Amino acid sequence: MLTDGFESKSGNIRHFCAYFLTVILVLTGVASAENSAKQYSGGNPCDFIDSLEFNGTAANESVLWQTNIGPRLPGSNASAQLRQSISENLSQWSFEESSHQRENFTLTNLVGTYSPNNSTGQNVVFVAHYDSRYIGERDENETLRSQPIPGANDGASGVAVLIELGRIIPSLDLQHNVTLFFTDAEDQGKPFFENTWSYGADAWVSNLTEEYKENISAYIVVDMIGDAYLDFTRVSSTSDVLWDTVTPIAAALGMIDGEVDCQGVNGLNIYNPDPGAERGVIDDHVAAHNAGIPAINFIDLNYGENASFFGGHWHTHNDTADKVSSESLEYIGSILELGLRTDAWVWNHSEVQHENITQNLSEDEQKNSEQSVDEEVPNEIQNYPFLTFFGGVSIAIVLFLVVFLRWQIRD
Repeated sequence: MLTDGFESKSGNIRHFCAYFLTVILVLTGVASAENSAKQYSGGNPCDFIDSLEFNGTAANESVLWQTNIGPRLPGSNASAQLRQSISENLSQWSFEESSHQRENFTLTNLVGTYSPNNSTGQNVVFVAHYDSRYIGERDENETLRSQPIPGANDGASGVAVLIELGRIIPSLDLQHNVTLFFTDAEDQGKPFFENTWSYGADAWVSNLTEEYKENISAYIVVDMIGDAYLDFTRVSSTSDVLWDTVTPIAAALGMIDGEVDCQGVNGLNIYNPDPGAERGVIDDHVAAHNAGIPAINFIDLNYGENASFFGGHWHTHNDTADKVSSESLEYIGSILELGLRTDAWVWNHSEVQHENITQNLSEDEQKNSEQSVDEEVPNEIQNYPFLTFFGGVSIAIVLFLVVFLRWQIRD
């Protein structure tokens, strides 16, 4: 009987050891994954605040021009006129159009690329849908619900921000590529049918090569951001790490209540950075997020004074240019410009340098390269993976001791 008890305890000990080793291996894997994840680290926004050039008034003039040419429905003359105007006015950019058949219409995406000679290959993609909605199903006037809406905020505002940003970017002396992606057929969806929205973004993302996707460091959507009563939160199905880069920028611009701006003035209640306040919406960020591309979406889902969630002027014929604010456009445009100036949306240069150097080196050369690159990384960045691993091992040991002691007490 003593032998049986010893064998039982011996078997339990083996189980404990196996459990302990499994936990160690899992946590080691987590630490390794965190170590390999690319990180963002931008400069101090207040060092660049006085250099901002984004002009909200010019952007608002674009909103008015867009609505004056009529509804920008897929395949319409107004849609083609807008694409032509964008290409002609941003002459330092290289533009390409791509057409895709969806249901009973053809959508056309417009993609502009700016690639400086000293580019690292990383790519920051700014996205806005340029189509306007084909119906105003939420209009109080039932006779208008089947008619296309002007789409001043829901369509033209995001386009206007990208156009004004596109004017500025060639003068910023960037060291990475920038893409302006004007999507078509984002807003042609049928109410309550999730798979009928964001056709243009879906088509573009699905046709990207793996190499192209891997070089996108940030995919940033701007939609419905011209409301005079601007307020926005984080959006679900996006990158938390990328959102974290927005907080210091928005604070510097005076857009966060309880935070002081670069002049020491308390900020306004425009952006709520609390992850617990995030909202869900089907929009052009979803396809990128599902493809593993780090994406965020600046979108105000309360359109109008005291408007409810997806309420107010949204999808009505009241979505007109007079509801759009130059100040709101400038707030969002300044976030984008300041993010570019501070390198907030590109990965740490040391990590990119490490990837580029080691692609074609021998094993010994890679070891030497890794050592030299690691020396250039600030200590606080190097320590995070080690601390994660050490903390994980400590937790595993505690768990093992708890289980082991419970076994000792039981037996």
